[in-house]
Parts: sequence; C-alpha cells; structure tokens
Amino acid sequence: MSAPPDFDKISGDDLSNDDRLCQLYLEAVRRKFWPNTARDVLEFWCLAEKALSDDKQGTPGRLFYSLVKAKDSSFVTDAHEQRAMARIHSGDRQALVDQAAEVDGSPTPEPDEVEDALVGREVGFYHAIMMQCFLPQKALRTGRREWQVKHGRASMLVEAGRVVIPEKAHEFRHCDVPSGTKPRLILPYIMGYAVSRKTREIDMGRSLRRFMKNIGMPVTGRNGKVLAREVENVASANFYLGIWNEEGGTTRFARVAKELSFWVERNNDQLTFWRPEMVLSAEFYDAIQHHRVPVDMSHLLQLSKSPRRMDLYCWLSYRLPRISSNNPTPIALRHLQPIFAPDIVDPYLFKQRIKDDLEAISKVYGGFNVQLRKDALWLVNSPPPVPEKLVYLL
Repeated sequence: MSAPPDFDKISGDDLSNDDRLCQLYLEAVRRKFWPNTARDVLEFWCLAEKALSDDKQGTPGRLFYSLVKAKDSSFVTDAHEQRAMARIHSGDRQALVDQAAEVDGSPTPEPDEVEDALVGREVGFYHAIMMQCFLPQKALRTGRREWQVKHGRASMLVEAGRVVIPEKAHEFRHCDVPSGTKPRLILPYIMGYAVSRKTREIDMGRSLRRFMKNIGMPVTGRNGKVLAREVENVASANFYLGIWNEEGGTTRFARVAKELSFWVERNNDQLTFWRPEMVLSAEFYDAIQHHRVPVDMSHLLQLSKSPRRMDLYCWLSYRLPRISSNNPTPIALRHLQPIFAPDIVDPYLFKQRIKDDLEAISKVYGGFNVQLRKDALWLVNSPPPVPEKLVYLL
C-alpha cells in the first residue's frame, strides 16, 4: 500500500483510491473513533461513496470526515452501497479487519461462526413473551386503545400511543394498536437490527426499503403511507410484559421508540424516498438484550399472508426446543384457540385451521416435530429454525 494520507486533509483522490481508503480506515480504527468489523468496513466505503457523489463544495474529504466522525449513514442510498460493495468484496473486508486489529493492538474479531450461521438469511428477534403472547390479527374496532393477551404465566398488554402531525404544529394524532402482518415483520426487524449492530438507532431507510422490497411492497406512494402508519403504531405503542411464578409477578414496561422522525425527499426524477429514523427507548432496548429469541425473517415473510400462521410458527420456534427430549407434551386445542384464533368459536373449524396451518408451516420449515391427535397438539422436542447460539453470539 502507498504511504498513509493525512487523515485531517483528505482529498477526493484519497476517497477514490482503495489503497488510500484502506489506510484511512486503519487510521480511523487506530484513533478509536471507528469500530472494526467487516460490516463497518463496508459502511466506511459507503460513506466515501456518499461524500464523492454528494459533495457540492469541491471538498468531498471534509464531508467524508464529518460523516465518519458522526457515524452518520442515515442517508446512504442503495446506489452508494452497491458501488461500495463493488469496490471492496467480503474477503477483502475481513482481511482489512484483521490488519486493523494488528494496528490497534486489539484481538482480531472472529465473525466467521456468526456469518456462517447467518448466510442466506435475515435474522430478527422477539422478546420471549412476544413468542407466546401475540398482537391482534386484525385491526381493533374504532376507539379501542388497548389489547391484552395471556398464555400460561406470561401476559402482554399493548396500549396505543400518539405521534405528532407533521403538517400541523402543536397537534398530535392517536395511533392504533399494532395489528396484522406488518407489525409482525417490523418488530422482529428492528429488534434484530438493534441486537446485531448493538445500537438503539435503527436504520429505517436503506435497509428497511430493501427488506420491504423483498416482500413485494415498494415504499412509494400509498404503500409508503401504509407502512409509515404501521411503523408509527409500533414505535408509539406502550408494551407491558408480565410474568408470574410462585414468588409473585414481574412487570416490564417500555415504549418501543424514544424518538421517531419521517423525512420525505425527492430526487431529480421526482421519485419519493421514504427516510424514517427511529431511536429505541432505553427500556425496550434493555428488555430485548436479556430475553430475546431469534426468528428467521424469510420464514415469517413466506407466512405473511396469515398472522395466525406467523404466530403459530413463532410459538413452535420457542416452545419445541424447550420440550424435554423424553417427554412429548400434549396441549389441548381448547387452550390454544383463544391465543391463535380468538374469532373462531367452532372447535372443529379451529382444528381444521390448525391442521392447514401446520401443513403450510412445514413447507417453510420442516424441522418442527408436532402432531395433531384428536383434540390436542402434541409437542416433541425439535431444533429451532435459527441456532440458539446466535442469541449469545450476536
């Protein structure tokens, strides 16, 4: 590599030259104002691409330096990321991480085990109680402001919140209790983002746009407004998570987000870009650090036409690995009906629905060992869809 450039006098040539940018990365890690992982290498290159394309003053190095110091990647676009990925591939990113660790004198990060487990999948997280107690499957009647559900010794109470009306100063709007399929994707997404990146600041722009595109819902026009409402419902809601045992009860209370902002911009082609920013509350962030369960987002996406199937999948993901390997456990269908199908009163119809749901889930993940016999669901110890080691490695 060439001689390291002066980090305080960065030029456009430094940002365009991969060798010089590598030296800048090493210096940023050495000065301890930039973290050192393969993901952070890519983000560093993304900021370089942003500075090169967005600079209007003829000083892209100054813009880049300010972005790096602020760790501000909120307005990095898909195009910036694609150009960055073309410049520095995954193997080169890991090699640079190893070199930076030597320069910094810190232990070399070992992401291989996590990366191998995550390859080809998007992993989200739920709080353990949310794997047993679920949001309403459809919108509540107008004016209803809370929802409560219980399962065994766990209970969840959700209160709808309020958000500002951007175009009306000093006015607030009532949100709804989160319901349906979209909050069942948004919640594990933001928890997964927070856990894997160890941050309360959630990128709801670049990565969520890509995520929603994967489920065939581009964030433009009416779809963008619908998604924005769902994000507001989730972010403003208050969650009460309760657990009871022989010694009494414990309550955890948290609003999901401390802060939520929406920015709408147009590019030269007059295409609208949706740029929300979310900061999780400290209480909510703390709760998911200690009681989290991983879920495979691709499985949820494949089941996303049915909230009930999404819930049943999550419940089986949580329950089956905890069943004793020598003790299959029957659960009476009458106990499951209020949880998974509160609107179905006919036991026979509920049994048929569960049978169909299990068949659909088995096509998405065939590892669940569960049997429907007479009027009970028999649970047999099964491996989780996502290795449990990710709970501790991420």
